[in-house]
Amino acid sequence: MARMSRTSKAILALLLGACLTTFLQSEPHDSFVQPNVSREAASAAAAAALLAAVAMPGAAEARAPTISVFGFGSGMSDAYSQNDNPTNPYSQFSDGTNAVYKLTQDILDKKKAELAKGFDAIEAAPGFIQAKNPMKLNTCLRGSAFYIKSDMEAISKGLAEDRSNAAFAKTREVAQKLGELGAHGRAKNWPQCDKDYAEVQSLISEWKRMVAF
Repeated sequence: MARMSRTSKAILALLLGACLTTFLQSEPHDSFVQPNVSREAASAAAAAALLAAVAMPGAAEARAPTISVFGFGSGMSDAYSQNDNPTNPYSQFSDGTNAVYKLTQDILDKKKAELAKGFDAIEAAPGFIQAKNPMKLNTCLRGSAFYIKSDMEAISKGLAEDRSNAAFAKTREVAQKLGELGAHGRAKNWPQCDKDYAEVQSLISEWKRMVAF
């Protein structure tokens, strides 16, 4: 069905007001008790209806709110999609285009210190694997190693903000393998956890050589 235009709404409101006024002006019948409504009130109601009809935008003109459901959609309720804009100059996750957020040597030094602590923390993983303790292994990976990926990326880019080098790509491999280690730990696949941990340390060693860490 076609949507009603503003003109149609205005005509309908005028007709409604005219009918209401005519009804109130007519003589009351014996079998009907006339409601106690003044002509002024009727006129005011008709005017209000007309104003609402003219002022209200049609359904086609109204802007529907944008929302996100489970990460799908362009709505601002999705915090994650807001970081997906690579050219956002105010985001530290952008690709550096006109970026307001810039890496400095002081920031890099802090990230190096933070990363060293993260590397030390995940060295506790073999003990939790040997003890077959998935909860402590998960806590180790999710807590202490939380910033490893972002710190490695920042150090790989350096002050030149170069994302195209091999060291930057290597950080993705480390993060992926850490995720696999956590998943296999939750599944209690301990032999695979041993293999994952060995691969994580091998990838980290390769990255360290690339950036002279």
